[in-house]
Amino acid sequence: MKMELEQDESETTNMIPVCNCGLRAEMRTSWTKANPGRRVFGCPNFGKKTRKFRFFKWFDPEIDDRPRVVILGLLKSKGAVEKARKKERAIWVIFLAFLAYLAFFRV
Repeated sequence: MKMELEQDESETTNMIPVCNCGLRAEMRTSWTKANPGRRVFGCPNFGKKTRKFRFFKWFDPEIDDRPRVVILGLLKSKGAVEKARKKERAIWVIFLAFLAYLAFFRV
């Protein structure tokens, strides 16, 4: 995710840290339980086994407990809704396939 700020291009470029490998860091969003929704700069090569690609720097301040609990609760609710919609979609597909079968093999 690229950083989107209402600032001058040169100011934004100066704000983006550079990794030890020489590349400009990319902004990503953490969705861990400890830091849900917190933005972080990280090396584009992050995940490779070399130590020089382990650069990260937090962009947002640490989240207090109350907002963290709210965000995690919303994420859990979102997951439950998505799971229910997926199940409902599967039921509709089976139902429509059954109707197509009846229409095609009409006896």
